[in-house]
Amino acid sequence: MKRMLSFLLVLAVCAVTTPSFAGAVAEKFKGGVKSVVMSPVQVSDKLMEETKNAKFYPFAFAGGLLKGVFYMGKDIVTGFVDIVTSPLEAVKK
Repeated sequence: MKRMLSFLLVLAVCAVTTPSFAGAVAEKFKGGVKSVVMSPVQVSDKLMEETKNAKFYPFAFAGGLLKGVFYMGKDIVTGFVDIVTSPLEAVKK
């Protein structure tokens, strides 16, 4: 218990005294994780968007599904790029 309390105290001191560039790193990392986690929502959004104004539903369903999968993949890739390159924000400043 004593060891855990001292660890939490050290962690709190480190969190308070972090440099100003840590905010940009955390924001980019958080944005990348959010992009990856929320990427499956793109499939349902594009599917609803395509079928909303469709005259022939099978083509709209297929088109919406393909668009959604494409945008989901794009969001996953850009999210991983943001996650991997987030430490570079500290070097840039």
